[in-house]
Amino acid sequence: MKNATSFPMKSRLLFGISLVLFFAGIYFGVIRKSTAEKELNSSSFNAVALSENAPVSFVSQSNKYATSDSELVKTYNQLYGKFQLKAFANRQFSIPTDQEIEALRMESNALDQLYFKMNAEERKKIKRVSFPYAKLEVAGKVTYKRFEDLTQEERESLGC
Repeated sequence: MKNATSFPMKSRLLFGISLVLFFAGIYFGVIRKSTAEKELNSSSFNAVALSENAPVSFVSQSNKYATSDSELVKTYNQLYGKFQLKAFANRQFSIPTDQEIEALRMESNALDQLYFKMNAEERKKIKRVSFPYAKLEVAGKVTYKRFEDLTQEERESLGC
């Protein structure tokens, strides 16, 4: 007959090893993600400024140090990609707050400033940023709503 105490000891050992592996995976996953974000954000002054919600004036002033026109296009493309990820991430499952949308609007304005600093040839290489929310004023309070979610009355009031 089998020893009755050997089975619980094996399952305890297996459970303990599983917990250790689980926590190690979480720890190394978080470290890997944070180092990847640091590398992306440290590649450009503008990327750091926009990701850390720096004032737009700082972002627009930092571009005077760009050494060439192609560097301005590279910076714009990098920031445009980050903006697109933020603006269109989980659109069906989450509703951003008005503060988050306002931060996106500020980033959109900063990208527009970069866009207008470029000459016509550079502008042909890139896509201009578009802000995906409409600004509505309801009962004296400013709110934002996606363009596809606007009612017919709201569209008419905006002139769409």
